[in-house]
Amino acid sequence: MKETIYTIPVNEAFETPCECPMCKLENRFENDRVNYYLGPSLMEPDNRIETNETGFCAKHFAMMYDTRANRLGLGLMIHTHMQEQNKKIEKLAKSAGETAAQKKGFFDLLKGSSDNAEAAERLIKYVKEQQEECCICRDLVKTMERYCEVITYMYFAEKDFRVRFDGGMGFCMPHFAMLMEAAKKNLSGSKKEEFLGSLVKMQIANLKRIEGEVEWFTKKFDYRNQDADWGNSRDAVSRSIEKLTGITGLEK
Repeated sequence: MKETIYTIPVNEAFETPCECPMCKLENRFENDRVNYYLGPSLMEPDNRIETNETGFCAKHFAMMYDTRANRLGLGLMIHTHMQEQNKKIEKLAKSAGETAAQKKGFFDLLKGSSDNAEAAERLIKYVKEQQEECCICRDLVKTMERYCEVITYMYFAEKDFRVRFDGGMGFCMPHFAMLMEAAKKNLSGSKKEEFLGSLVKMQIANLKRIEGEVEWFTKKFDYRNQDADWGNSRDAVSRSIEKLTGITGLEK
């Protein structure tokens, strides 16, 4: 496989050991997409239709807000998104009133006919589904699946990459599971068994490593160890949380 837009970032993510190279890939993609939606995307009609319809999850809205790069652009995007959502919610809410013989307040109508209750259920369903939608999350899933496919290929095709992979510090638990799923999907026979065996062995070794680092962090609070070397344990708590959950950016 020649170097592509996928292999280059994969190689870069595995160059320097860290608790999860996949988190590096994910963070890089998220930051790129945040900058894209706050920049060129604002002037593209098709993308504005998409953001009006779908919007973003809480995490990615927060990332866009925290960049402080283009508050006007973010405000314009939120305005047209809310316009679109308000129209849809109002239409769903009105559908309840239109089924009743007398037009009353929406919540009064919920106490009445079953038609109104069914309309309310449609509204509830829409709102819940909307909360799960996000332009960036949707693209992130596809991109991370592609990265996993590239990793399972490069593991057998590029010796240097394999050495870095096997000598790494493992992965966060969500990305560990993602790589196992990718191996099941993209590999077969002896290659699948070999990759999974190496991956699981490496992950267990590194989970035990960080467990020991967290333990030493706690023991350093014993006065008898106050003069002992911290080793790698000063930031063990934040790294262990990252290892377990995949969350990054915790204060060290």
